[in-house]
Amino acid sequence: MPDKQIKVRLMADLTQYGAALTAGTEGITVGRQGMWSRGSDRFITVNFPGIATLDVLWKSLEIIDEDVLKEIDLQKKAFEESLKTAYDVVLCLGPKGGFRSLSYTYIDAQTGCSVHTSNGFRTEAIPIIEKSKAYQIPIREEIAR
Repeated sequence: MPDKQIKVRLMADLTQYGAALTAGTEGITVGRQGMWSRGSDRFITVNFPGIATLDVLWKSLEIIDEDVLKEIDLQKKAFEESLKTAYDVVLCLGPKGGFRSLSYTYIDAQTGCSVHTSNGFRTEAIPIIEKSKAYQIPIREEIAR
């Protein structure tokens, strides 16, 4: 996520850092200011007004900013549209058949540019594989050594 201010809701109990930092507390991201957020994109600095400003894991936050949620939805729809143009889809499996990675090339619907990418996260790759199959895009399997 960019360093734009985004309204978020805390989904974890962080009372060890401040008594009022319970699940459901709302705050606003303020960029990458703290040590953890500057060192890892898994964190973002969040200002909880009147309570504290601290680095929080993105997975501990729920985005509640309507403008940002609309933008995320538009990006997902644009990606799905671009995925229809995918080619050279390669599913890399381990020697025992487990997931290793998925790589593919597609034409970006917004820019018209060819984009080659890969994904090593099984949970993110499965929906892409399913969409590719739905769009009847051939998927080549390779076994990694």
